[in-house]
Amino acid sequence: MDAKLNMDKDEEIFKVFLAHWINHTGDHIEGYREWAEKLKDTSKDSVSREIFLAIEKMRAAQKKIMEAKMRF
Repeated sequence: MDAKLNMDKDEEIFKVFLAHWINHTGDHIEGYREWAEKLKDTSKDSVSREIFLAIEKMRAAQKKIMEAKMRF
């Protein structure tokens, strides 16, 4: 099979993956935020803070994936 055709197909598949990763990361962030809020101001407050820090990093990663999608 022609390499160009494979590349075109791979590019289309990759575009779908990028959109999926962006959306799926957002779904995870929402779930993490929900639990971080539940744990906030409890005996597990330190866990809540770590989850909120992780959310910040995930949002930064999600932004980078969005930037990659725009460049692609």
